[in-house]
Parts: sequence; structure tokens; C-alpha cells
Amino acid sequence: MSDYWSKPIKECNPTGLDYWEYFGVKLAEQAAIAPGAKVLDIGCGTGSSLIPAGKRAEPTGYATGIDICPG
Repeated sequence: MSDYWSKPIKECNPTGLDYWEYFGVKLAEQAAIAPGAKVLDIGCGTGSSLIPAGKRAEPTGYATGIDICPG
């Protein structure tokens, strides 16, 4: 099973940015990320949750993301 999940997919955002952007913003809201927070997003993809989380953590906090998918 690990071999399957260790390979990058060919298309990182098959359903489009608008779809994931909506839910990324909602997730950051529900997580109640406060200014000054330090956020780690594992499997961040194109950043649909990472970017809203980082904006909520500003100005003294930040969000860091990592993903196997290139781009």
C-alpha cells in the first residue's frame, strides 16, 4: 500500500481551484486558527487549506505545507 501512496499523481487538482478553495476557507475557520498560530499542513496539495490558514495566522504566525505532488 505504501508504494501506491508514495507516487505523485499526474493531475494535482482534478476538480478545479474553486471547489477546493471554498472548503479550504471553511476548514481554516472551523479550526479556529488564531493570529500567531503555527500551522503545519501535511498533504497540502495546491494550498487550498494552507493559504487560508496562513492568512488567519498573520501577522505573527505562519503556515507551512508539504506535498508529494509537484507544483
